[in-house]
Amino acid sequence: MQHATTTGTTGRRASDAGRLRTRSVVAASVVALTLALTACTGSGHVKPEEAKKSIVSVVDETTRSVGGHWKVYSEPTAESCTEAADDGLTYTYILMQDRPRTDPAKAVAAVEKLWKDRGMTTERYRSGAADPILGVRGRGGPATSMDFLADARRFSVVGVSECAAGSAVEERRRQSTSSPTP
Repeated sequence: MQHATTTGTTGRRASDAGRLRTRSVVAASVVALTLALTACTGSGHVKPEEAKKSIVSVVDETTRSVGGHWKVYSEPTAESCTEAADDGLTYTYILMQDRPRTDPAKAVAAVEKLWKDRGMTTERYRSGAADPILGVRGRGGPATSMDFLADARRFSVVGVSECAAGSAVEERRRQSTSSPTP
């Protein structure tokens, strides 16, 4: 742990290492989101509002299973299921927790159990670093894909809903016109 009174080259190195580690966690979250979005396939048998409600529910359950204070990184956002803009839509929802108090290995175990109980297939993983970032991916059940990253400095949950009938472009347009202006 670095203290505010630390000075000199060693202090700068510790500070730089901390920033690099934080950037690595954020980058890993972005990679997980990209993988989740590119893995999206579905039949469009659910309505958009059902898909949104379902992914919000499972992401919120996931954060409750870990505990602590979570912040919204990205509100549920309509995305296309495929490259064609009107060939179905999913919702992507991302929450993050800075400076978690839960042990990362215990958090991964709790999330994995929850997701298995919800009917998802899970796979644990870890980065190759000397101080690895732990994680678990989930597929099926209420989501096309889920990802939970656990690092001592930050946790993140990324959820992608089932593919729903409709157009992501039209859904975003509808949401923007129905949102109240401050």
